[in-house]
Amino acid sequence: MIFNKKKIAVWLTLIFSFICIHGIGQVKVYWRSDGSKIIEKGSVVQLTGNVAFYHNGAVITCDTAYRYGEQRMEGIGRVIINSDSTFIYGDRFTYDSETNIARVYAPLIKTIDKDAVLYTHNMQFNTLTNIGSYFGGGTLSQKDNLMESERGDYYTDTRTIVLVGSVSMKNDDYEIKTDSIGFNLNTEFVTFYDQADIWNSEGEFLKANQGTYDRELERYDFFDEAYVLTQEQEVWADSMQYNSKTAEALLWNNIQILDTVQMAISFGDYGHYWGNYKRAILTENPSVITYDVSQPDSSFMKADTMFLAPALDFVHKQQNPPIDSLLNAPITNDSVALLETDSLSFISSPVVDSMILDSSLVKIEEKIATDTTKIKVKKERERKKEKKIKERKKKKAGKIRFRDKMLMRDTLAMKQQVVDSLVTDSSLVDSSAINSAVSNDYYSYKREADSSDYIIRGFHRVKIFRDSVQAVCDSLVLISTDSTMRMYNNPIIWSDNSQITADSIIMFTRNQQLYRAELYNFPIIVQQLKLDTTRYNQIRGKFMEAFFKQNALDVIYIDQNAETRFYKETDDLIEGLFAALSGSMKITFIDSQINQIFWYQDIATDLYPLDKIPPTLELFLKGFSWHEAERPKSRNEVFNRTIRNSFRSQAELILPPTFPITTKIDQEKVELLKAGTWEDRNEPLPFDKNTLIIDY
Repeated sequence: MIFNKKKIAVWLTLIFSFICIHGIGQVKVYWRSDGSKIIEKGSVVQLTGNVAFYHNGAVITCDTAYRYGEQRMEGIGRVIINSDSTFIYGDRFTYDSETNIARVYAPLIKTIDKDAVLYTHNMQFNTLTNIGSYFGGGTLSQKDNLMESERGDYYTDTRTIVLVGSVSMKNDDYEIKTDSIGFNLNTEFVTFYDQADIWNSEGEFLKANQGTYDRELERYDFFDEAYVLTQEQEVWADSMQYNSKTAEALLWNNIQILDTVQMAISFGDYGHYWGNYKRAILTENPSVITYDVSQPDSSFMKADTMFLAPALDFVHKQQNPPIDSLLNAPITNDSVALLETDSLSFISSPVVDSMILDSSLVKIEEKIATDTTKIKVKKERERKKEKKIKERKKKKAGKIRFRDKMLMRDTLAMKQQVVDSLVTDSSLVDSSAINSAVSNDYYSYKREADSSDYIIRGFHRVKIFRDSVQAVCDSLVLISTDSTMRMYNNPIIWSDNSQITADSIIMFTRNQQLYRAELYNFPIIVQQLKLDTTRYNQIRGKFMEAFFKQNALDVIYIDQNAETRFYKETDDLIEGLFAALSGSMKITFIDSQINQIFWYQDIATDLYPLDKIPPTLELFLKGFSWHEAERPKSRNEVFNRTIRNSFRSQAELILPPTFPITTKIDQEKVELLKAGTWEDRNEPLPFDKNTLIIDY
């Protein structure tokens, strides 16, 4: 076999380097003493007076020592083991140069490394690796840090301690209970190797199976089942980066944010959370559940991106209106103005994605506000439509309160006809019949915002499911203060067998129940016939206001260009088609089916037997479309996650660390000092260790 000299040299260099780095131990132990004598037939040497041993860079000193050959030795009396800045104090030691292990004995063993002090009952020190190991309980203090554990390893080269078994830690920033943890005394950087329970100075409870804490940055990085409990919220994620002072977090995978005050649960696989402001942006399959503990029918929502914030932020923005943007646009009660100045259409996915990377909501607002191109486009649009907006504002009272104007009219003085589709053929009804349909209570549900109120914004491909109501749209704004949900860009609502479409829709809820809706820009309400699914009842007008009872249609008011196509049905027969056109119209329902129709001004009506419908009559009103295929059929189409139960009650039963090991050792120190059997030492080496490297 031919050996390459260069390869051999490389291998020898690598082997030598490995030995230098990892070491095989210094075979010879250097020593010195003031006196010595041979005892026990020359096998044991007794050393007395200022005894010192030097091995692998470590020094061991004592009053008296015994050498058992070249490798093993034992010493008693004021023992000190020193390696670099580490000093270990005891009453007795044993040392084996083959294993490089020194074992120290005393009622209490004290270790000092600069500003760190460790007390324990059992200690050994490896002079080759510079690792000290203790068991039987130990407590370490450094600056404001206090920690204890059943056992541990101290790495003097890096000043890192690994604590194992019943670990407790505390300082001015946190208290921790866990079973395995690492702590660097230089950087105060903490590594959690096992499940950790953490109580921070902000009164929050944190929990994770693995992670780190950087005290300089005040940041936790959790990697396995992270959990944060605040006064009002609970946050879960597979991974989490959390700042304990600002309560700001980046979240990854299986996110859940539970707010029991706002009664909302948020989900996603990536998110940015601001705990101090109770705000969150969620992406990657985000969804939100809103609920009312008094109601069984919760609302499930999903979108491409979802933003949540307290409604008090919205109130503040109303009082101090900023530049119109996604987060800053003041939402007023002027629904028409809101629709005309809606900012949502100017927000693209890249903008939303970039917002998530910013560290504060202020940065997000600045980013959007300084998007000059979009602002210019918006301003130009506003200027062009300014006149139109003003006109609509003037007419708003007529639109929103159109029902009240109708109720004040004397029905006998109006040219009026009534079609009773199911009950009667009477041609006139008095105003009391109209007035009884809807009470003024429908308009008096708004209240002042408090800490329980929130705003939810959903962007792109929004879906909503409740047992009683379903909806889709491109974007929405949900405000709990006035219990409104504003839906933009092709919104569709399904309630029972009714489908509602419009350019824009504002839904009003009470106790999680839909009770009123405002429909803008020629909305259409469609009902599919049960006896013939190819035929549809249809209601159309320029503006509609719909009222609901138990989430089913109760009354609809139509203002301007009111138009209907309505089939008269019995239990097993379609009797005919009723077509009506008028300036305004009111329709009442029973069990979601049309019951009565009242129309006003410029009336044109016709009732056709089914076989006499003229071919020139349009069976479908302008803008008609049937979207049953888009309707969410179950909550699984909107929400596909497992809901975590609240951990609050269990967390409140978990007690912060009580430091029993530290308490026991502190009591022992007092008793030992009082008995005079132990001394709390901290003296330096009795001489310069450079003088010890002498070959005797």
